[in-house]
Amino acid sequence: MILHALVPVGLVMLLGASSAPPPAPAQEVAETSAVNWKNDPAWYQGPAEWALYDATRPARGGELHYEATIFTNKQRMNPNTTTKAGDWRKPENIEVFKHNVSEVYETGNFVYRYLTTAFVRTDDLSIYKLVSSSQEECGTSFKRFVVTDGQVDATSFDYHPDQGESSETYAASSSLAFHDSLSLTLRDYPFDAPEKPVLKLDLVPDQTTPVVAPLKPDRATVHYIARETITVPYGSVETHHLRVEHARDGRTTQSDYWFAAPGTQNGDMLNVMVKYEGPHGVKYQLKRLEWWAYWSDPKPE
Repeated sequence: MILHALVPVGLVMLLGASSAPPPAPAQEVAETSAVNWKNDPAWYQGPAEWALYDATRPARGGELHYEATIFTNKQRMNPNTTTKAGDWRKPENIEVFKHNVSEVYETGNFVYRYLTTAFVRTDDLSIYKLVSSSQEECGTSFKRFVVTDGQVDATSFDYHPDQGESSETYAASSSLAFHDSLSLTLRDYPFDAPEKPVLKLDLVPDQTTPVVAPLKPDRATVHYIARETITVPYGSVETHHLRVEHARDGRTTQSDYWFAAPGTQNGDMLNVMVKYEGPHGVKYQLKRLEWWAYWSDPKPE
């Protein structure tokens, strides 16, 4: 099996280069790379992948229960504006996955609204841009990262007392990754490799929070745990379980992801994230998976 490039480009394996399997025969490589979740025809048929999750997070006296939505689709970006291209045919445009994570929940007198969008290059799954905003009745905070020419330009604004605006500029290492895009990019882990690699990341912490979050990365590793059949509101799903060990983030030093295992049992789930447990005590369990042009079409029944 060919080991596809993960986020980021040239991701380093702790196992070392000598442990990598020998190159696959040309025919096998062609067959393996011809059909995978990244270039499935569904991404070019118009609608976005719509994954709806039962979500929970700790709250005073118990847990908050709400829904989280992740829309994923392909689009082309204008490198001059770092926004969606008005003319998708221009050769200088950058093709990306747009991975849009939306959360709205209520606690006490406040309604919290989070929207975090990762723009990930489709060719190598490296981050191109990430933006995150949080809104509540007291104010709005936001973060923005743009990665170009081997450099990260990061800006944040926090409305809390004595915070305000801050920025960082630093070199983008070959192992740069963002916690907020792992629900997309870890779909490309080589799940079927005979020896599961342990991966090293320079990981930018979770930005989906209303308070100050570090803009620079810290070291992290990705471990394959097991192939597991789990039951979520969506149903019984065969999954691959990955664990990310990272610097303390939201009162935890590890985040766990379960991705749908490719195969006939899971149909066309395209390695989608089925379950998640991460910083700030947030947990997701998949309840619905469809394709929906959410910007124009009515919401499916």
